[in-house]
Amino acid sequence: MRSFALCSLCALLFGCGGDGSGNADGAGDAGPPKALPRGVFESAGPVRDPLQDTVSRTARIPGQDGVLVRLDWDLCGDDEECLFDSIAVNLDAAQAIGLTVALGISDGDGAPPAVKAQCATFEFTFAGSPRTMCLPWDPDYVAAKRAFVQRLGARFDAHPGLGYVYFTGACSTNGFEGHCRVDESAFVAAGYTESRLSDAYVSIMDAYVDAFPTTPIAFEAHALFDSATVWEAVWQSVASTGRVGVAAWWCSERLSVRGGDTLPVVPLLVAAAEQSFTVCQTVGNMTNDPSSFSDAVLGLDYGTAGATDASDSANAFADTTAWASGDAVHAGQSANFPEFDVLEAWTVDVENPAFAARLSTYPDP
Repeated sequence: MRSFALCSLCALLFGCGGDGSGNADGAGDAGPPKALPRGVFESAGPVRDPLQDTVSRTARIPGQDGVLVRLDWDLCGDDEECLFDSIAVNLDAAQAIGLTVALGISDGDGAPPAVKAQCATFEFTFAGSPRTMCLPWDPDYVAAKRAFVQRLGARFDAHPGLGYVYFTGACSTNGFEGHCRVDESAFVAAGYTESRLSDAYVSIMDAYVDAFPTTPIAFEAHALFDSATVWEAVWQSVASTGRVGVAAWWCSERLSVRGGDTLPVVPLLVAAAEQSFTVCQTVGNMTNDPSSFSDAVLGLDYGTAGATDASDSANAFADTTAWASGDAVHAGQSANFPEFDVLEAWTVDVENPAFAARLSTYPDP
């Protein structure tokens, strides 16, 4: 194994160009495309153990449409059948209660041991702990990821419990999101260029599109080293499909107006809102941490960390859902933000009775 140690907004171009059992239910001719996702999904905690059913414990509030299910690619080490069985448990549970799953399989440090053993790796630190990722352009990694995605789609594309699936790539600090918060100079020394990363991600996204001919696909977007170029290339490669959406797991009004690694990708969200779908996973929860949505410079006041009350929570929820549904702005913007089709709400917010009425109809009034 080879190892490397960690020591502008670009103009957006619009792109031109089963049986429900979980057993090989994507094989054969693709069926009709599934509807693009819309409504409220619980952003649940990750699946931490093999065969853990995250879906069945959801609150199932009125109007709820689904559950975000996140699993590490290496949940079962190199035992892919165990991983797929763990996915099937949750898809089957969702189908049984009339919900669908937004499925995310991590990459980055979450790649299985056998994959990392074949690729050139890059060491970094996340949350104070040492981590390792395959270099995203390493040909052995790209081949392994594409093959995995093909097997994933063959097994689950046709499953009625799968609502949409997330693209993930190696250059992800937490394995799921589109940020890659590593030392840029060390990454360059390891061979990073925007074009190399773009080519690798486009190749992997092609695999997702091929493997999931009926299921909508989403990718989470953050600027990479202050640039949206890589994600623009990914978007351009799939925009014409009409079934690949863009997600903001940093979703908040304040970060749509100013934010170093969020503002550059706002045009992607605008484009996806017009051509496919968008997902808002709020930057924090509004029940216990409304101050996550505050910005004194913008006049957004929902309390400060450690000093919030029920009115801050209520106001953060009301203002954020009004902004996310395209109905209002609160920081002096000249126009409303395009509606987010999906709200991935934190579990504590889904379970908050004070929020239930609005969540039951989101994004509609």
